[in-house]
Amino acid sequence: MPINARVAVMFPVFNGAATLQESLQSIADQDFVDFRAIVLNNCSTDETLQVAQRFCEKDVRFSIVSNDAHLSAEANFAKAVKLGAEAEYFCLRAADDLSSRDFLGRLVEALDADGTKLLAACPTKSFNDKGFKLKSPAANIFDFQKSYARGRVPRNLTFPSEWIYGLFRSQSVDILMARWYELGNPWGFASYVLSEFVVRDLVAYVSGPTLDFREGSGSQQKYGAKGFRDKLSQRLTYTLGCYRLVDKLPPVGLLTRAKFFRMCWNDARRKTRYKLLWIF
Repeated sequence: MPINARVAVMFPVFNGAATLQESLQSIADQDFVDFRAIVLNNCSTDETLQVAQRFCEKDVRFSIVSNDAHLSAEANFAKAVKLGAEAEYFCLRAADDLSSRDFLGRLVEALDADGTKLLAACPTKSFNDKGFKLKSPAANIFDFQKSYARGRVPRNLTFPSEWIYGLFRSQSVDILMARWYELGNPWGFASYVLSEFVVRDLVAYVSGPTLDFREGSGSQQKYGAKGFRDKLSQRLTYTLGCYRLVDKLPPVGLLTRAKFFRMCWNDARRKTRYKLLWIF
């Protein structure tokens, strides 16, 4: 579908009526105005559609696309990516998340300024009823390829997984879709997909604006691996899938490749948030 704006903001949502109004308003209030927002309703059984319809009636920049059949979370988000890529830039937005007023504008500026970057991202303000904490990337993940070529690899690839809600250039869709289903589970997939953008230096980082991420969605309980076998399988899939990225990095020796594997293993542990045998 044609999107007559520079930015497409995609809301793939299932039963998000309780918070959708607030999240839509956060985009409507952006100081960047050349966008179109699309609510991708995944056959919700609550008042999601009605909330979206009322909002669209008062702001013509917002519209609705309804799925004919219910899709998995990964499939609905993938559909949102493909629709959003019709615009120059696009971003995904969960139905319960917010952002600072300069979120779109500052990220657009970052991608406009550097055509080599495919994703613009910012700090995450992770909040709940008790307050918030600011999540930022580690300094050693930037200029990754240069450090890697010199044999320096961080022990952990530390960046907020919420960068999946950053601003993507439309050309990023092939990288996203190539990794989208490899992990086979929604838990941890955002970090897994984004790891290629980080190690290939495709991220423009902007420290000013924030994505305001609401905690407490219950994703880990719903999607996280339960038994030892499932945990080991997910850890190995994550680790080996990320390790294959060495083929897209500068040629290095075996020691550096071993350090890269260690980083991938550590990243899989930290991003999935569980240990194996209480040891590693």
